[in-house]
Amino acid sequence: MFEIQRHPRKKNIELLTDKILTNNNLHIYSSSEDKNEYEKLSGLVSGKQVNTLSQDIVLDCVQERTLADLGSSIEVYVLHDGCDIRKPESSELENLGQVLSLKKQVVRGYKTLNSVAINPQEQQVHLLDHQVYSNAMPTFVSQEALAKLSEQSAETQQLVKDNQHINNVILFKAQAKRCSEILKKENPDRTICHILDREYDSEDIFSYLHHLKDQFVIRLKLSRDSDETKTLYTPKTGKESKKIAYQKLVDKKFAHKGEYLLDTLTIQGKKYTKVTCVVEWDTLKLGEMTYQVVRITLKQGGNNIFDHPMLLITNRNITNLEEAKSVYCAYILRFKIEIVFRFLKQNLGWETIQVRDFNSIANLLAIAFFLVGYFKEMETALKEHPTAKMLCKLALSKGKVTLFFLLKGLEKLANFQEVTSWMKENDITHEQIDELVQYLKTKKS
Repeated sequence: MFEIQRHPRKKNIELLTDKILTNNNLHIYSSSEDKNEYEKLSGLVSGKQVNTLSQDIVLDCVQERTLADLGSSIEVYVLHDGCDIRKPESSELENLGQVLSLKKQVVRGYKTLNSVAINPQEQQVHLLDHQVYSNAMPTFVSQEALAKLSEQSAETQQLVKDNQHINNVILFKAQAKRCSEILKKENPDRTICHILDREYDSEDIFSYLHHLKDQFVIRLKLSRDSDETKTLYTPKTGKESKKIAYQKLVDKKFAHKGEYLLDTLTIQGKKYTKVTCVVEWDTLKLGEMTYQVVRITLKQGGNNIFDHPMLLITNRNITNLEEAKSVYCAYILRFKIEIVFRFLKQNLGWETIQVRDFNSIANLLAIAFFLVGYFKEMETALKEHPTAKMLCKLALSKGKVTLFFLLKGLEKLANFQEVTSWMKENDITHEQIDELVQYLKTKKS
């Protein structure tokens, strides 16, 4: 595991990370042996000690390692995505804002913005940047509020005038720029491509990324208009209206079209075979900028798999089917950052934080983000370990040796040991179990 070098509280850092890894959660209080240990660990992340472990220190180490892993890669994809930290039962945490539950209901929680880097040739995930924020922070002013600034309070107007406010767009721009500068620091000729979901369908963001001299691939909302007008007619007279209306991009006839065949495709756990991927591409003029738009339709047996096609916008140059296809292939790599979120929540208890002050929350989440790298290194070592291979086989991994299957194998082994112990305590033999199983089979048939 890579270390946070030369930190004065190195022993406490090792103790904290050991507690997190052992208990699979961020519970400082319940993980501490006594009050003295709790004060050491809480002071380490709260900012109330002289030598605290801040998220900046943690992320510097993450980025240093990522640059080393990427080496001289000439092309890097940067996947950006948010992940809500839901705390529906909490009420006293500092700056506790509002997020959406899995059922799209408003609940209490925090927002995070996360970025990972991928060499498209190898497709290994490398952690890059992370930040936590809340729409309840005193400096948060939403884009909607900015659009109606004159209606906001005097304090909010002054905050904006002094350029001291934050929101989703401002934080994203800062993080995208930071990621770009980090990746180009020692390799200025490196090509960066930012990959984002529909939340970032914004002309402001398109323009910003383009002026960073980076590429981008962003999924568009189905409501996005094309740059082609359509004729409207007045309902009463049937005459042509003078109003200007634009055709929806999803309905527009694209200038170029091609297709290719996918033998198998798995979407949300469902497997499809012999899938035809119809790829269309055309230009889209927005203000003074012209971009390329790719429309993807998936078909099986002549029928659309989804009700609506996927729309992607990019500033890449597209002159043929292969280049249009590469835009789609770049976007679908976005699932890799979602795996990171799932791992953080399942194995490091990202939503289980018990501290109340915002600084400690931010630092603990950053440490968990940092520790994903530890599991990545451990997974590499596991591939050569014969026992790890056997445990993954026990988990029906089909030859894959990963941390996920190792944990599943250990779970099966633990269950076996528990059952064996129970049988011994109750003087039950394997023959009796086999007899019971056969009896149940007979009754079932």
